[in-house]
Amino acid sequence: MAKVISFINYKGGVGKTTTTYHIGCALARFHDKKVLLIDTDPQTNLTFLCTIPERWEKFKREHGTVSSLFHAYLNNTLDTFDMNKILWKFPVRIGAHEVISKLELIPSDIELLGIDIDLAAKTTRRNETSFYHEHINVLRRTVNRIKSELGIDISRDSRDAHFYVEQHHILKKAIDKVKDNYDYILIDCPPNLYLVTQNALAASDYYIITTIPDHLSTIGINILIRKISELNNVLLQKYRIARVEAACVALKGILFTIVHKVGPNIVSMNKKIMQDIHDKYGDLCFKKYILWGIGYTEAAAQSAPVFLMDDDNTMRVAEQYKEVTKEFLQKVNGNEI
Repeated sequence: MAKVISFINYKGGVGKTTTTYHIGCALARFHDKKVLLIDTDPQTNLTFLCTIPERWEKFKREHGTVSSLFHAYLNNTLDTFDMNKILWKFPVRIGAHEVISKLELIPSDIELLGIDIDLAAKTTRRNETSFYHEHINVLRRTVNRIKSELGIDISRDSRDAHFYVEQHHILKKAIDKVKDNYDYILIDCPPNLYLVTQNALAASDYYIITTIPDHLSTIGINILIRKISELNNVLLQKYRIARVEAACVALKGILFTIVHKVGPNIVSMNKKIMQDIHDKYGDLCFKKYILWGIGYTEAAAQSAPVFLMDDDNTMRVAEQYKEVTKEFLQKVNGNEI
């Protein structure tokens, strides 16, 4: 059964998507792992690291994207939704050739942008309907009284808890259908903590924070950890009321990306910020990190991972991601590399 890991940061532009992509590619290419990437960001950057827009348009038209899953929930058809339909079996190609056969993708699209608003609207409609049923429908009250006498919990708290869990388990419910087919499922989260991101976290075993070693990128780490802890506490409370067995997501690492160097030394400000974060979070911080380099853009222009390029810039970046992936495996599995 797959381990599910979300990659997250409040701030955009911190290497989150690039890291999700390259760790996923490295797991498949160098560690013989079956990997599923899930793009839950409406910016669709992870999707376009895997493939070109023309292929994505064709796939979206014929199969759908992750937004199709959330629309299925909104249309009350989630139970019959075919998760396999939106699984892209061989997204990474160079020309007509499959280059990483063990890596699959659930792509995103811009339609995901308004999903949180639609989910909030469904919550409002549900609460209004619940109000009128409770105060007008005498028959429903009678049935509820009988259920209560039989020991079935029909309290408002119970109903609200079930609905809360339902809305936070849209993605988890879908992932559970295919989880046994993979070793790792990596989710690229948008830079927020809205309901789609909460779905990703509720579906995950672990989360990893990627960050640039600058003030603006690292200042929110403590806030993000606190907010996810608060989400965990609320979910646990709702799980207990709804009598649902589930675990909460745990922080597994803080990874520095786009680290600048001058000659043999890290830029002094980068070094100080990295040391401060290490002092505060200890072993949660990755020992390895990713340097800034132009190799990313060269590889991205061909919708290929850096491991498949042969120029000096991308080869340097590739070696760094290989090392980061080994450490990733150690963090989520103990001794496995």
